[in-house]
Amino acid sequence: MQLPYLSHKNHMIQIYGEPLFSIPIDLDFGCPNREIDGSGGCTFCPQNGARAAQIADAKSVEEQIEKGIAFAKRRYRAKHFALYIQAYTGTFASVLEQKEAYEKLLKHYPFKALHVGTRPDCLNEATLLFLATLNKTIAVHVELGVQSAHDETLLRINRGHDFAKSEESIRNLQKHGIKTYAHIIVGLPYETREHWLKSVDALVKLHIDGIKIHHLHVIKNTQLAYEYEAKPFKTFSEYEYAEELIELLRYIPAHIPILRIATDTPKKDLIAPIWHIHKGQFGEYIAQTMRYRGITQGDLIENSVQKSNEIQNKIITKEGSATFWNKNYKDFYHPRAGALTQGRELFLKHSNLEARLLKEDVTLLDIGFGMGYNTFLSVELAQSSASHSLHVSALDQDRMLLKQSASVVSNPLHVKILEALYAVSFYQEKNSTIDFYNAEARYTLSKLENAFDIIFLDPFLETNNASLVSVEFFEKLKKLLKKEGVLVCSTSLTSVQIALVEVGFEVNVIHDETSDIKGICATHTIIQKKLKGFPYRDPYDVWSDKEIAAQREKKVQDGS
Repeated sequence: MQLPYLSHKNHMIQIYGEPLFSIPIDLDFGCPNREIDGSGGCTFCPQNGARAAQIADAKSVEEQIEKGIAFAKRRYRAKHFALYIQAYTGTFASVLEQKEAYEKLLKHYPFKALHVGTRPDCLNEATLLFLATLNKTIAVHVELGVQSAHDETLLRINRGHDFAKSEESIRNLQKHGIKTYAHIIVGLPYETREHWLKSVDALVKLHIDGIKIHHLHVIKNTQLAYEYEAKPFKTFSEYEYAEELIELLRYIPAHIPILRIATDTPKKDLIAPIWHIHKGQFGEYIAQTMRYRGITQGDLIENSVQKSNEIQNKIITKEGSATFWNKNYKDFYHPRAGALTQGRELFLKHSNLEARLLKEDVTLLDIGFGMGYNTFLSVELAQSSASHSLHVSALDQDRMLLKQSASVVSNPLHVKILEALYAVSFYQEKNSTIDFYNAEARYTLSKLENAFDIIFLDPFLETNNASLVSVEFFEKLKKLLKKEGVLVCSTSLTSVQIALVEVGFEVNVIHDETSDIKGICATHTIIQKKLKGFPYRDPYDVWSDKEIAAQREKKVQDGS
């Protein structure tokens, strides 16, 4: 499936017809911003200049190449490569030294491109002329450490140059016909989204050829680490950084390749942030989230037309309501008895919503909003017969499903709700309001502060959405549910019952013998019980559904 942003891999395929994998090399040229003994430098940079882990123990540049190529072939099944002068500053040497080193490396293996990592203050005219000459025989790309477009930040991190120097270097490289990739850091102390957007905008206006985005890592034995230990500052969790990254991507024109979307640092060297999500999984999460929201790289500056991520197959249920067949999960969104029947007989009936609305205002959390049937029925009830207000907080990652659903549901109120939530994520009419949260459920729950009278949970297929039925997820729901509140869930799996009981819920299984509607009604209990079996567990709140399900299956097989 096509990515919603232009990855460097796909960009290379466009140019060369195949992906090129970078082989990082450390020429040990040093850095002009460090003392002879290695001290000083940028506050975020370790003394090894961020040398790649796969070549860390190599004793020569030739060995670095061999190790780097072997790693890429083993990990990525790579066939074609670009040489990347990565650590420290690739042009902090005389032109003669650069020429001798580069030519030696390029003779060692038939690389198709050369990437040179350097600083804006290490590109004199002699170096530019040398790179321009080299560019005639092999594609040269200079990876320029810009980091920020804000001079206050550059001074604070001891960068050793201002942004004007970056602008000058980019223009000089362009004048010599050399493509330039800019590196920026998201999360530097005292910077905000506004700063990052301005940095991106400044680079876009300079017609940069590519952007590499790093999230800030606090690495051991750096000046930044000492500052962090003395006074900890904000670093981003996986979900927090994802939100910032996605917003930045929307302001980068679609033709500019994104070389990197996150930082790599060996765990043994990292102080913060500590992530528990794999690099590949994070990339999948970014792509999936952008597809679900109907957004793409550059859409906010290029007026891109939002498209549904997939055309759903419409199905008419037994009662006449419309639902969809999900190709990925190979199942219907709703039971064959119908979405309206499920909504009324499971969610509304067992939450006792009508009686609650006659008594007082009701707050409802609808997780797995989907096509919106449960919220629609709740709002319809509130507007037709209740004497109090209904306030709904609706959660779902798939915003595009709102648009698809609005085209197939029949009730005008339902259509109005879906269209409003798709357009502005908010609906208000008569005595009812809906706030739509278009984000990952685990992340959204961590941001909610108010407690709820009722929680609707529709995890669709539990094995495919294991994150919504884990012990840890139910612990969060328990904290959000008022003392006299009720949780209604559209699954009755034993593993879900076990998890609910473990965190302190009283569970009542609902099974309509006349249909395929099943579920659970759960309330707070003071009697601590325990059921035998294996619930889903998500200890770090970031594991993928596949990983959560796989870990449970392993425990089932091991019997532990």
